[in-house]
Amino acid sequence: MSAHAQDETPSDSTEQTETLSDSTEQTEVSLDSAEESSAEESSAEQASEKSFWTWPLEYIIQPFLNGLIYPVAKPMDYAIKNGIIEKSVELISFGEDYKIMVYPSFNFKPGSRTMVGANYRHRSAFLSKDYLVVQGEYYANGDVSLTARYTKHALFGTRLFGGFRYDLDLDRDKRFTVPETKSSYLQPDSSYEFTWRLGAPITSTSNWNAEIWASLYCSRASHPDIEEDSVLISDDYKIEDRGLYQNVTQVPVGLSFVYDNLDLPYAPSRGNRIVLNGYYTFVGKYSGVRYEDLGITPEEGQGDKIKDGGLNHDFFTTEFIFQHYFYLGRSKNYVLSAKEARENRRFYTDFSWDEAVRIWRPEQVMNTLFERRVIALQFRMVNLWEMEEGGAPHDAFINLNSKAPLRGYDDKWTTHNLMSLSLEYRWPVDRLIDGVLFNEYAMIAPKINKWSFDHYYNSWGFGIRVRQPNLYLFRLQFGFHGLHGVNMIMTIAPEFK
Repeated sequence: MSAHAQDETPSDSTEQTETLSDSTEQTEVSLDSAEESSAEESSAEQASEKSFWTWPLEYIIQPFLNGLIYPVAKPMDYAIKNGIIEKSVELISFGEDYKIMVYPSFNFKPGSRTMVGANYRHRSAFLSKDYLVVQGEYYANGDVSLTARYTKHALFGTRLFGGFRYDLDLDRDKRFTVPETKSSYLQPDSSYEFTWRLGAPITSTSNWNAEIWASLYCSRASHPDIEEDSVLISDDYKIEDRGLYQNVTQVPVGLSFVYDNLDLPYAPSRGNRIVLNGYYTFVGKYSGVRYEDLGITPEEGQGDKIKDGGLNHDFFTTEFIFQHYFYLGRSKNYVLSAKEARENRRFYTDFSWDEAVRIWRPEQVMNTLFERRVIALQFRMVNLWEMEEGGAPHDAFINLNSKAPLRGYDDKWTTHNLMSLSLEYRWPVDRLIDGVLFNEYAMIAPKINKWSFDHYYNSWGFGIRVRQPNLYLFRLQFGFHGLHGVNMIMTIAPEFK
């Protein structure tokens, strides 16, 4: 019995084991089926969720962005692929070591401010370490402007540097604005100015420089040949005290201190620049406007011309500028090498929507936003101090416009006191091209202690700047403020200069 039992035990055990094995297999199959079903459901949910999020991107946002980008992307694509910028620089450069540059300029704006011009730049024009620039513009209404400036370093074999500048401006559509208001009036003006500069580094590293300068400025304003009611006649802003529609000669004398340790003058990525300016302007008496020009009947014994009001017209101007450049990224240099520029061109010219989505993924954002980027910061404060209140001439006041900088505005206000803060985000698009995003703020005040948010302004925008590390070419930028349209800026003048 026991032996029989012992013989049967393995068989029973085997059967039980097989039964357990079958049960286990069924359980595993059942679990696999459940997992597959769950995975399919999860995949369906993810696909549904992905479809939910990507559909607006693919069918609404992408077509909208493509429509905005297309007019700019295609010309830029063509320019980059064919090396238009590099070829253009070579085309306008002449002479030994390409020391001469000759190129056109233009500005297309509504009305009479449309202009065409020419620019001539010459390094080592007459002597070593000198620089000659001549610029001329012709406007749609027949106006003309001309600038010629000459700078010489290592003057007389010393560390001194000197310069001379001549400006001529014949502007029949020139306007003046009553300070801290938008009230703007036409005043044709033909002016010319001579300026002399002399400076020297005041430290061994040449980071600190001091400069003295003086100018002779002659303004020949006149009464516009338009309706009488467009001419300002006000007891608060008197013609005889502000020199409106009159001739005046001014002699500014100034002193400047500049600290500059930027790594490159026109493609800076690191360092600071601090400017302290102060100048006193001697103003002569006003003359030239007749009572009959303004439709005023002179009182008996006054004569036919409006006389100077007799106030002291001299004024003093102070300016403080602080700039700081933050460099972001692991690359040693901000400016692209030739090899890096070729790689960058492929990135931009082959750019697609899928690529845009990829670079904005969380794992790529740090590289997208913070690799080889520059944040440029500028704070500027300018103040006008009248020697006798109400006596400074109309053109002494500080302008709040695209040069403030407040690039969304164009000749909107003049003021006694101005504060502005500008932030720029720059990145290299090509060897000679930077992309720029900017946001700017400004406040104006009639007195130094009367700042108010009633006169607080903001503008923002974007654009490109074309430059070599040591030579600025031009910039094209678009500035916006609120819902008031766009201000296009195309100029050879660099930002913050």
